[in-house]
Amino acid sequence: MHIRIGEREDTMASERIGWVDIARIIAIALIVGFHLLYALQPEQGLRPIGFIGASLFFIISGFMLANRYPDLAGFDFGWLKKRFVRIASIYYPALIAMALLFPAYNYYRGLYDLALHFLFLNWISHDTAFSIISAGWFIVPLIALYALFPMLNRMMRSNTLNGSNAIFLYAAFSLELANRIIIKDLVSFSPVFFIGEFCFGMAIANGERRWWVLAAALLPAAINPMMLMPFVLFLALNRFFGSAARLPRMLSLVAENTFEIFLFHEALIMVALGRWDIYGQCMSVTLAILALSIIAVKMIANWFRNRYGH
Repeated sequence: MHIRIGEREDTMASERIGWVDIARIIAIALIVGFHLLYALQPEQGLRPIGFIGASLFFIISGFMLANRYPDLAGFDFGWLKKRFVRIASIYYPALIAMALLFPAYNYYRGLYDLALHFLFLNWISHDTAFSIISAGWFIVPLIALYALFPMLNRMMRSNTLNGSNAIFLYAAFSLELANRIIIKDLVSFSPVFFIGEFCFGMAIANGERRWWVLAAALLPAAINPMMLMPFVLFLALNRFFGSAARLPRMLSLVAENTFEIFLFHEALIMVALGRWDIYGQCMSVTLAILALSIIAVKMIANWFRNRYGH
């Protein structure tokens, strides 16, 4: 079932979008694949694989927010609380679990470290930036873009040219390009680093013309042509699978739990490779404890969302 642009949140909550779920699965597969390959052979040339997956997730986030909340154009505490609860309800217990289970391996430095992650301020210190859950850097710019979404949505709708958002989107990509030239890395805690992807997803949700939208994405590709791949992939999925029904149950479960996979995949990889253990336990016991911990974290998150996420 293809969901029309601009449908209300209650409809979107009960119906998933098949092609977007495919994009989620591809994104998490790229991130997990990168970390697995990098653990086996730490070559810097592998990093663009993970970057493409992260970039694709930001495109998906912008698309889904603009699709679900097309009229949100001002600060709304209730809406922001709901988005925060969806992230924090799984992120916070996952942080605690990783700090308790693997303190000897994940650079955990005590309650101060944990507090910075809870406040999304782990970036202020080099020692805590990638501790506990190293891939968690991704969450800081994502939360920032969530907070900026109402303003970006208002600006995108008010700055039009011949019925399109060309000027705004090109400005977003230009700002992103300048930020990446300064940083010279594929990882950043700044929301500006991914603002082009986020706004690109919003533009597609608004039904913008495809040719100039993709042309705008050429700007970050000036640094590395591989940076264009997530945009091409997202548009291709939209074009060729846009009317796809829901995925088979197994794939749908993967798509529904990509955030959980994102948070725990590094630990699973390192345990499976025999590099991490839980207080000296063998691999099978460690995996069992980790699996039970993931289930417990998921149950806590569901309870918290049901109680405070409305």
